[in-house]
Amino acid sequence: MKKNNLILLRDMITIGIAIISLSVFITVNFTGLYHFFVVRDHLGRLVGLSNYELMINYRYLISYLQCGWIHHWQTSLALSSKGLTHFADVKRLIEFNNLILILFGGLAGVVITNRVRKRQMWQLILPVKMALTLLGTFIFILMIAFNRIFILFHEVLFRNRDWIFNPQTDPIIKALPENFFEACFLWAFLVWILAGLGLIWYGKRELKKAR
Repeated sequence: MKKNNLILLRDMITIGIAIISLSVFITVNFTGLYHFFVVRDHLGRLVGLSNYELMINYRYLISYLQCGWIHHWQTSLALSSKGLTHFADVKRLIEFNNLILILFGGLAGVVITNRVRKRQMWQLILPVKMALTLLGTFIFILMIAFNRIFILFHEVLFRNRDWIFNPQTDPIIKALPENFFEACFLWAFLVWILAGLGLIWYGKRELKKAR
């Protein structure tokens, strides 16, 4: 029994890391979310660009962050050395996440395939429900204390203070409002929720077929 619990814990951790990594990848590459804020809040004019020009700069930024062979961000916006250093730090984190996604995505695929073959997906129902409950609690806390959590997030991930931008030397920060980043977190959590619900649905389907 203890061995089975350890295997279940191992599988949950593997699938969980894969889902988290996938949610980061999807959120980073979902330029439509930023486009919504650009159009709604007319962010381009805050940095002296049209919304179209700002979106081109943003797409170049995503390409720079995602692609290891791109070493410079092509932008028409001014950037200080600290700003450039911060985006380089973000690039390293995102590239690391991509490696994690490849590794744990593959492992999670093996785990799920084995469980489907052995008809053991139902064992994930309870731990996934518990994880979603904890996630719901965190989302509630995030909604009421996003600013503090966002600051703590940066303090944990970055060893320097380069993430504190000066709007005069790094005007890009004017076009990256806090509510956009809050929406990014919520979008990532939505991926977690959908993935969790998918696992629960399959597990219940498996139980129904076994009756």
